[in-house]
Amino acid sequence: MSLRNGWYLENYTAQLPQVLEGGAVVGATGQGKISAATRADYADAAAVVLTADGHTGKVYELGGDEAFTLTELAAAISAATGKQIEYVDMTADAFARVLTDAGVPAELVPVLADADLAMSRDEMFTDSGDLRRLIGRPTTTPAEAIAAALR
Repeated sequence: MSLRNGWYLENYTAQLPQVLEGGAVVGATGQGKISAATRADYADAAAVVLTADGHTGKVYELGGDEAFTLTELAAAISAATGKQIEYVDMTADAFARVLTDAGVPAELVPVLADADLAMSRDEMFTDSGDLRRLIGRPTTTPAEAIAAALR
């Protein structure tokens, strides 16, 4: 069995203090759709396939039920905080410079910039429904993850 996890909502919620301070979500995703889910949702799916029969040889494309663009994520952060947050789309090279200036380790910068380019091509989007089916409930929405991170 193979679990192909998509992107993690925590990749964004962990950055909320910086986003709120700067007033922007930055990236190089264009209007690519991202089907992110929480670590807890992915962990629940792993627990199911490891403890139940019938998963041998299967491949699951996992992602959140509510796909979003970073423009939509910025709007969700705005709605949750009452502070106007914009999405600033940039080239991958400019995004890499922002990451470097923010102190991201040099070996991680190209990985993150490449991930954003993949997102711009919808490579982090899935509408398979596999995660929802495995965990037996809707996945955590971006709005729910944002609210939890702000507590």
